[in-house]
Amino acid sequence: MYRVDIKNKKLIEIPATTYSELNLRERFDIQEWIAGTPEILGEPLMIISKELILPSGRRLDLLAVDKEGALVIIELKRDNSGSDVEWQAIKYASYCSSFSHDEIYKHFAEYLGTDGDDAQVKIEGFINCEPEDLNQRQRIILVAKEFHSEVISAVLWLRESEIDIECIRLTPYFDQKGELFINPEIIIPLPEAKDYIQKKESKQKELKQSGKSSFSLEKSNLEPDELKNRIVESLTRDSELTPRFRAFLEIISQEDRIYNRDEVKQGLYEAGVGNDIGQSGRYLSNISQFLTKKSNPHLRQVVEFESGGTHGETKDNYHIVSEYHDLIQQALEETSREVSKEPQANNLVQPTS
Repeated sequence: MYRVDIKNKKLIEIPATTYSELNLRERFDIQEWIAGTPEILGEPLMIISKELILPSGRRLDLLAVDKEGALVIIELKRDNSGSDVEWQAIKYASYCSSFSHDEIYKHFAEYLGTDGDDAQVKIEGFINCEPEDLNQRQRIILVAKEFHSEVISAVLWLRESEIDIECIRLTPYFDQKGELFINPEIIIPLPEAKDYIQKKESKQKELKQSGKSSFSLEKSNLEPDELKNRIVESLTRDSELTPRFRAFLEIISQEDRIYNRDEVKQGLYEAGVGNDIGQSGRYLSNISQFLTKKSNPHLRQVVEFESGGTHGETKDNYHIVSEYHDLIQQALEETSREVSKEPQANNLVQPTS
């Protein structure tokens, strides 16, 4: 940092120092500065607790609320962050995530030395969201003069894993007149690149989720001959699931009607798919997931189902689309000749150890 001598057109260096050299402590000095002026952390924050004692006996340095109603865990280190400050803060955030609204108002009231109603009014007047949204998410701000390389690496990884965590450097400077200056720097995420980083993190999240999910309800629109060929392929796959899927189709194609889950589960058990009714139900869940794989739109063209789950993994009932009823029976009959040649195909239940 430099002081500008405008008259003589010179820059006069103000050397950086350390808090330990100045005999300043994180708890009685740095913590008090931030509690009194939380804007030094780069945004409007309302401090609602200081030195909050947790069940473990550890003390959370500062707890705040941001404008969106998130709880902000602020963890301070004097000069060096150490190598595990992020883990400590994560434990604090995990604990605070369970705070009810009343607990938050209570902690704030204790901090203010007032009652819960007054604390509630102050918080609701500060946040820019509905009171119901209070503590729907949690954030972490780590503050230190320097950050250990392991902490930086961990913070970047945590952000990629959708943990809202920031690093802010507070560097002290001491000039020749004996005046102390504090320079705050947000180093993760960099303010200039914050929008870009957030968009990138959001995009990575979408890609990660889409890459993990193989779920789909999209149906194919194949002509009967091509559709039958695809069904035959599914009935002759080299997989332990194939004979179970075959038994499933045989059950729901007996009559042109809707079969509920319990009926199908019982039918599978009677067909030897499962050592007990519970295992038959688990195998039915596997079959249900097979129906909703992205790679199987042809199966969804012939099998209808209703789901009570948000992602359709658990099906309430099943029905062969009426116009494909004969097609399914033909495919089952044609492939049964091939199945009968394979002795292992009748092994519907995995051997138990």
